[in-house]
Amino acid sequence: MIGQLAKLAIRAGVPARAAKLVAWALVVLAIAGVTAAAIAWIYGSGRAAGGDQVRAAGAEKRNQVLTEARGDERTAVDVARAIDARTARAEALTDAQLHSTIEEIRNAIDTVPPAPGGADLPAAPVDGVRDALNASIARANRAGEDPAAVR
Repeated sequence: MIGQLAKLAIRAGVPARAAKLVAWALVVLAIAGVTAAAIAWIYGSGRAAGGDQVRAAGAEKRNQVLTEARGDERTAVDVARAIDARTARAEALTDAQLHSTIEEIRNAIDTVPPAPGGADLPAAPVDGVRDALNASIARANRAGEDPAAVR
């Protein structure tokens, strides 16, 4: 094979003493070219396969994160609804207690008898009013701590 390449080099105008060296150089260049082409093909196919693996792993991780985020979102909605329901219930109990306390105070004040015309004011039933107001205040304090305590 080297001899045939040397003859080809001589026909191409290479001096006879350098023809064998040119033939060997062509063989080395051919081997280097084939090796470089093989390395490039292996690198390219490995890079494509690695890229596919990275993209698949990225897509899987993204799906996991999205699934977790959707679960967290559903949990947050459930918690917000529970807080809303509890707040509405507490507001309803507080409103009921407030109206009840106002009504009790009015009733306690209304139980004071009116003074007859031109007479001195009668002694107010302080004990009864005080007891009714204290009971209302105690109930309001309990309502501030726990809405279920008003019952």
